[in-house]
Amino acid sequence: MKKTIKNIFIGVIAITVGLVIAIGMIFALPMPVSNETVYGVSFSVPHAQYIIGDWKEVYDATLEDLGVKNLRLNAYWNEIEPTEGQYDFADLDYQMDKAAEHGAQVILSIGRKLPRWPECHDPEWIKDKTEEEIHKNVLTMLPVVVERYKEHPALKMWQLENEPLLDFGNCPPEDRNFLKQEEDLLRSLDISNPILITDSGELNWWLDAAEYGDIMGTTMYRTVHSARTDKPFSYDYLFPSWLYRAKARLVKLVRDKDVIISELQGEPWGSEAFTEMSKEERLASFSPKRFNQLRVFADRTQLNEAYWWGVEYWYWEKVVNKDNRYWDFAKSVF
Repeated sequence: MKKTIKNIFIGVIAITVGLVIAIGMIFALPMPVSNETVYGVSFSVPHAQYIIGDWKEVYDATLEDLGVKNLRLNAYWNEIEPTEGQYDFADLDYQMDKAAEHGAQVILSIGRKLPRWPECHDPEWIKDKTEEEIHKNVLTMLPVVVERYKEHPALKMWQLENEPLLDFGNCPPEDRNFLKQEEDLLRSLDISNPILITDSGELNWWLDAAEYGDIMGTTMYRTVHSARTDKPFSYDYLFPSWLYRAKARLVKLVRDKDVIISELQGEPWGSEAFTEMSKEERLASFSPKRFNQLRVFADRTQLNEAYWWGVEYWYWEKVVNKDNRYWDFAKSVF
């Protein structure tokens, strides 16, 4: 009797392990795609302004010299509403209109937490407000932005907040109830354009974030830097390309949503801003060879859309350090 129970137990364990392996293999199989990965870039006005001076020079070169046709742009709150109730869309209008002139499509990030440090680009006038008051201000600002751009010829989709379920940046903790409020408001204002929700590719499992929006966006970094210990250090993520594909399959199975790469590493990540890093430090983190390796890695995930993070860096290397290698390689990508 004991032997029979033991055999049954072993059999159940074997079947369970077999099922886990089989399911893992199925998720790791190539995805049925008809086209190669389409590449775009994320562009940040304040970041380009900081490292170059004339952000329009960088943006124009991105469209005209690189020939980029897919962009992720940002409606930074502190830029578009510098004074409460007074809006300034001059810079964002320029970006959207210029994109349309060149036949480019735009993912427009809106909300409070948007790409690039400090993530929450808060206007000065909210600093003494409570979180409840700030939420009301966000819900007042969003309709103004949406109504202005929802029928713009360059708009492809909205990105609502940036990695809203990841604790990162100078931002308050995640608030899923408020995220749902924002999403409901956005859907009431625009029934035509889809909503992208982003999440960390390496730190989260995506299913929670994929409860929101219509499309899921993942970050994809390989060489990163951590300052969470007494001795900050750099390291490489060991996740294989098929793991991103498997997670995308899981999102499709559970949430019925497609996944794109919304943020693909294309610049160094160190203990300081890359403008303060030595050439050796920059190359150790992100070399031209690494650039190509990252493109191959992204292709292998078979996620059919990817937005590079670092076009401002490529231009900075070109004009400041007279190193054309990053810019020239990017030309081959686009």
